[in-house]
Amino acid sequence: MTQCCFLRVYLFFWFQSFHHRMALGLCPQVLCSLGGWLSLYISFCRLNKHRSYEWNCRLVTFTHGVLSIGLSAYIGFVDGPWPFTHPGSPNTPLQVHVLCLTLGYFIFDLGCIWRFAWKKSIKKYHAWRSRRREERQLKRHGHLKTR
Repeated sequence: MTQCCFLRVYLFFWFQSFHHRMALGLCPQVLCSLGGWLSLYISFCRLNKHRSYEWNCRLVTFTHGVLSIGLSAYIGFVDGPWPFTHPGSPNTPLQVHVLCLTLGYFIFDLGCIWRFAWKKSIKKYHAWRSRRREERQLKRHGHLKTR
């Protein structure tokens, strides 16, 4: 019984350290990807001085969409493995690079959302919450309470 528990604890910590080492190896790739998206954004801002910063951010989003679709199609149809015949197979290095590229873009996009759409998002969230509250009251009582 104690050997089994010892083995479980050993495997747990080995597995955790493996994921920790793997994550540390992927962090520089994600940071390089983020730097690439930021430099593309800065380049668009310098090329399109007459456009707003949000418009240039949307250009980066469009570029990411085209690049992601192209790379995903290449991985799925050409490089392999075919996801319908080999589901759950280990990731190829190209898949990991595309994942890091996309994660870097996600961090860039999150920054753009905080920068350009924060107030709009808060307003939309509060409007959605108030509508949900009214709908719940209608479902419970059949009418809205007036204040």
